[in-house]
Amino acid sequence: MPKVPKWMANAMESLFTGSYHPVTVTKVDDLADGLRQVRWEGDFSKISKPFIAGNVIEFRVSDTEFRHYTPSFLDAGNGVCDVLFYLHDKGPGSRWAGQLKVGDRTKLLGPGGRLRFDEQADRHLCFGDETSLGLFKCMAAEAAKRNCRCQCSAELDAAHREWPALLGLNGVSVHTGTGGVIQSIEENAHELPGTAFYLTGNARSIQAIKKCLSLKGVPNSRIHTEPYWAEGKAGL
Repeated sequence: MPKVPKWMANAMESLFTGSYHPVTVTKVDDLADGLRQVRWEGDFSKISKPFIAGNVIEFRVSDTEFRHYTPSFLDAGNGVCDVLFYLHDKGPGSRWAGQLKVGDRTKLLGPGGRLRFDEQADRHLCFGDETSLGLFKCMAAEAAKRNCRCQCSAELDAAHREWPALLGLNGVSVHTGTGGVIQSIEENAHELPGTAFYLTGNARSIQAIKKCLSLKGVPNSRIHTEPYWAEGKAGL
């Protein structure tokens, strides 16, 4: 629900209090120009669903607008949640995240969503862009806990090529366009069986990569998608 009337947003907070979890910003790290990590802490004891790597959460970023984000880390037991933000200054979510400071209070909704770590897969490949780095961190950590392989491939602007290394994400394949990602799939076709794919970021790129995977015989059950943004749309 990216945008609703203010009265409706207020009513939802009043009627569904169990879904809104009060949190406070306890740490803000500007890791690079345009890359910010924010930590929230709060009481997550009322969260009804366990967090699964890949799930999204939601924040009300203005009187009328909500935005979804994928945590890079969420520990409900200790009431801690980290989110990586790409501050592109092109929408209300980016502007909201850019203004956050220690001590700010807000409410977190979730977790939920259709994308989640595939426990049946032996190998995990994540594709995305600057908006997907939080997912990369979360998926890599989950795979490491399960002693599985996890590789990430990202479409990044030239100025952002070092961002994965800043986050401790080693071995991320960096490309300047979708063509490089597709070429990588072609070159590693022998590793496709038994692999789960997580396609995030730009909706158009997701469509192109999914088409390539389908043509290679990868079943839809192994292709998990979550578009984070699309040209011409204010929010997803």
